[in-house]
Amino acid sequence: MLQTIPPQSHGGSALDGKVLLAAAKERAPPGLIGRKRTSLGNLRKSKSSSTADRQQHKTEQIATVDMTMKRRSTGCLRRASFYSTKSTKSADASQINKEVWRPPGFYEIPNILGSNAFLKPEPHTEPTYSLRPYTPQKHICKRPWLPAGKSPDIPQLPPLVRSENEFERSIRKALPKTQVSSLDPRNKYASFKEIGTGVNGSVVRTTHRYKKNLHLAIKRCRLDPDREYKLAIVRELKIMASGHPNLIRLREVTLWRDDVWMAMDLQRCSVFAVLCQRGIPEEYAVHITCETLKALQYLHSKGFIHRDIKCENLLLGWNGEVKLADFGLATRTNKRNKDRLGTSKWMAPEVIREQYYDETIDMWSLGITVVEMMDRVPPHYLIKDEIELFAAILSDPSPTFTYSYPTMYMRGLVAWLLDENARTRPSAKDVYQEIIAHVQSNLLRMATTTELARFVNHVLPPQ
Repeated sequence: MLQTIPPQSHGGSALDGKVLLAAAKERAPPGLIGRKRTSLGNLRKSKSSSTADRQQHKTEQIATVDMTMKRRSTGCLRRASFYSTKSTKSADASQINKEVWRPPGFYEIPNILGSNAFLKPEPHTEPTYSLRPYTPQKHICKRPWLPAGKSPDIPQLPPLVRSENEFERSIRKALPKTQVSSLDPRNKYASFKEIGTGVNGSVVRTTHRYKKNLHLAIKRCRLDPDREYKLAIVRELKIMASGHPNLIRLREVTLWRDDVWMAMDLQRCSVFAVLCQRGIPEEYAVHITCETLKALQYLHSKGFIHRDIKCENLLLGWNGEVKLADFGLATRTNKRNKDRLGTSKWMAPEVIREQYYDETIDMWSLGITVVEMMDRVPPHYLIKDEIELFAAILSDPSPTFTYSYPTMYMRGLVAWLLDENARTRPSAKDVYQEIIAHVQSNLLRMATTTELARFVNHVLPPQ
């Protein structure tokens, strides 16, 4: 082997260098002298490498002195890359390229025992079993299924008990024949349109979702914790559920959240709607008065006072029937009533004075309603101030017709109804019998139900 001896210091002579070079040539193998040394790799070139003269000068300073000594590193040698495409003359590089790359851990187990090392498979002689075919017609077991437990009976779920408050119990007790629901009414009714207002709430027109061509009027009342208010609602529902032909009929009651929905039969219009177009002739007014007296006679016999008789609460049906509505202010006759309730221009004098009154206050309100039907406005219509209105009702004589020209018997009927003394004021039964007697004697003219329907259709054409 060759070993490179570092050059001498700059103080040495050139002769010593020549002697060392000659000695190296003598000890070297015969083919090495005069041959160019094979490159040992990619030598890292210096940043200041410039010319070949500098390299030759550097080589001359290297002397080979001992072939048995290990040569020191000549620098940072870089081995050729495996993936390099450059062709190399070295045998190692060609051998590496011929080898097939395998992933780490890949190996093959050599078959050192030969082909007779493993047992040959023997044929399976035992019989095999398969699932039996499923036949739905064949009963596997005729005994019924019994649940796990002490009792063979299937336990029944407990009945669903919904909490029912006192107000709902009172409504169900007062309306044994009327359906009372607690579901959302919007799932049953649709197309809401407001058509009026009542004492306790607004009245809307609606259509039933599941029953074709069924139109209803729904009065929606907001519940109040006041006990008297709840009793008034129960009283109103009980009156409408009575089924009298001259009282508005109650179809269904729905208790939803804090509201009470009263579903009633939808009527054609009110008498007030006709008055907005024209006054009502005397024969039609007599017919409406008689039908209203029938309703009042029934109410008074059941111990109720309406307390709000006026044209807005008199409804006209499609066939000319007359029905009394809005029982929000109704009260009992066996109760000592002296509350000032009702509409101001239709109040009786004893109601204004807040004295004890009975069912005769409805007769006073009916007399004002008869004047309203023919004059189109009630008496004292131009008085707007309530205190001045009450003073005029208490001080002036009983009102009469102002803008119409009724017959003498019609004026006498109104004067009889508007008696300031409640004790001498007639009852509904007496007034009805008196009107029928006058009609039979041809002293008063009274239209029929068909004529009233024709008159209403003429004034209010169907839309």
